[in-house]
Amino acid sequence: VQYMRVMYKHAARTIVWLGPRSQGIEEAFHLAQMVAEIKHASNSTPSFNAAVMETGAGVELDLIAHIFSANTENVGRLTELFDRDYFERIWCVQEVVVSSWCVAKCGDLEISFMDLLSTVIHLNLRRQTFFSRKPLEFWNMIYMLKQPGRSNLPAPSGHRVEGSVGPLLKLLAASRMFEATDPRDRIFSLLGISDEGLMPVLALTTVSNSDQNSLLMKFLRRAQSGLTSFAERVNRLGPGVDFGKHKALKIDYSKDMMEVYRDLTRFMMRKSPRMLDVLSHVQHLDEPSNDAFPTWVPKWFQPPSTSVLGRIGVFLAGLCDGHFRYFAMLHDSPLCAQPMRPDVLLVDGYFVDRVMALSEVLDFEVFECPPVEASWTQLFGTSFFPVSSRTYRNGEILQMAFCKTLLAGFLGPLAARLISTVLPSTFSHPEDDSRNKYLQQGHSDAAAYLMRYEVDGCSLPSMELNALNQSALTGNFVRYYRCAQVFSHNRRVYLTRSGLLGLGPRMMREGDEICILFGGRPPFALRRMQDHHIFIGETYVHDDDIMWGKLTEGVRFRNQLPIMTYEIR
Repeated sequence: VQYMRVMYKHAARTIVWLGPRSQGIEEAFHLAQMVAEIKHASNSTPSFNAAVMETGAGVELDLIAHIFSANTENVGRLTELFDRDYFERIWCVQEVVVSSWCVAKCGDLEISFMDLLSTVIHLNLRRQTFFSRKPLEFWNMIYMLKQPGRSNLPAPSGHRVEGSVGPLLKLLAASRMFEATDPRDRIFSLLGISDEGLMPVLALTTVSNSDQNSLLMKFLRRAQSGLTSFAERVNRLGPGVDFGKHKALKIDYSKDMMEVYRDLTRFMMRKSPRMLDVLSHVQHLDEPSNDAFPTWVPKWFQPPSTSVLGRIGVFLAGLCDGHFRYFAMLHDSPLCAQPMRPDVLLVDGYFVDRVMALSEVLDFEVFECPPVEASWTQLFGTSFFPVSSRTYRNGEILQMAFCKTLLAGFLGPLAARLISTVLPSTFSHPEDDSRNKYLQQGHSDAAAYLMRYEVDGCSLPSMELNALNQSALTGNFVRYYRCAQVFSHNRRVYLTRSGLLGLGPRMMREGDEICILFGGRPPFALRRMQDHHIFIGETYVHDDDIMWGKLTEGVRFRNQLPIMTYEIR
């Protein structure tokens, strides 16, 4: 296994066998080549202006959509080709990523594998699903990194690890739809194409600070670059040389599945600068209290049940400005030695509120009853329409606050845009493109959703009603519904004892605690047991002070709430 990467890296050509030639495969290959030629032409004259690139992406999308509409039968055959087992096996990814030249063969037919992958995102868009059940997103990510002309695009910021597709956590999240005979291979197969697997020293030297241009940060980045270069030279001596590699990143089939997953989760939290992003990927499908796994360990061998709130990395609930040695405050978590209680997570944080009521699980794939309106009735016992004059804690109309909760604030509109964008290189991070634009879009779309029926019986004062109608003019209720699907599907809406609205995991129940763990981007739901807590999952709370770290700032600097150490099993 350790020599697989070396073998594919030095191969003159890698042939991917997709099976025997079947009816329509030649036409499907021809369609893929047409799409690839359009993309090659687009990449040959790149622009570094984001607006120009996005406009070009729209023209490209329209042209390919027209070609697909004129070749519906061949599109179906191409879709069937991507349903073959090869595209769902996790070990197959490495041979494509590492190879310098990769071709796909069906019988005597042959096509560049990258040309074939150029169609993936367009096939996914035609499926018209917001939550793909196929691993096409991962293959599209590989295409975007290896596509012809990629070198002409602006380079990503930070140190780029040669041969890596990205950070290990990102790859684990994107590959949950793949299949593996041995669940441990979900992790082992990605070590040869991830940042931490190829350059483990980065996990120990990554630093973060609010002032990225300070003299200290410049010195630390220079030191990191020197250590990284030294590690690269040492590790090139052979596949068995693992300078700076943590034991959790080593392929070890003597460990059982739970140990492999648990140790990697600990490593993800322990590595510099100690963030709890890995906890956002815990998605329980069954009652967590009955699980043999520690409840804080993600099961990457299971397909995802919902989108990850912390995946884009925009919320700052457990972070705040100021100097701290580490973000997360972990106990019994040595760098090299085994913890005294490896199945127990000891982490500092504070209690925010307790769940008082919650809806049933929202399912946007069943359309007998709109889940937005049904979940409102389950929480408040009244009809969603007409809009009432009841207000939320921040003074806005209660139904508006409820609608925004289903969007996870501005995250729904932002994620919907990212998902629908053809060229990920044109993504705008909220730091660069103010989140106010997405907040305003979410507000307008929610207003359009609230105002799409007649206002007979509406108890709003005329001034507020006019303002809502004015916002609805620039909104789109269909877009609202689609944005709400992104993060609300397979979650529950809840109401806390103090009146907070939130979006929680499907396994949440009344009495669960909403807590902030230092180093975590979203808040988390925990369940108190007799002498410990169990981890339920990440959650969104409709309160800016909570989601953007203002409450944590008060706790850290002004002792507004008591800090406690949570023992999570």
